[in-house]
Amino acid sequence: LTMTLARPEDRDNISCAATVNQQSHAHNRRLQASLRRLRRQHPAAVIAYADYYAAHLAVMAAPARYGFTEPFKTCCGAGGGAYNFEIFSTCGSPEVTTACAQPAKYVNWDGVHMTEAMYRVVAGMFFQDGRYCHPPFSTLLARRNKGN
Repeated sequence: LTMTLARPEDRDNISCAATVNQQSHAHNRRLQASLRRLRRQHPAAVIAYADYYAAHLAVMAAPARYGFTEPFKTCCGAGGGAYNFEIFSTCGSPEVTTACAQPAKYVNWDGVHMTEAMYRVVAGMFFQDGRYCHPPFSTLLARRNKGN
């Protein structure tokens, strides 16, 4: 959806909508600052931050590494073109009654939601890769197992 609404010249180094990514980055910086304040104010609380933005960017920067061949095109969409997306003919509407044959190769399901395969990859990045969950999920489990 964002790609179809953004100007063609508004692209970053991985071909995503640059202004939207700038806004997301600014939002996440403010959110993380707020979380740091909350952690200081409530040291006994466990406050985790799953960095969906960074995980998503990592996949989009190297989609083939994660098994994706269609990083931008929707699996369930209409209209063809670069994104197979038409804002007035979305997945589930009378004009769009079928999905792609291999949804696991697509990042984007319908222009708004990700595919099950993408959600699986991102969940793995949160729970298995310590770079995308702060504190890392393994640290949270170790803390829980110690009884803290």
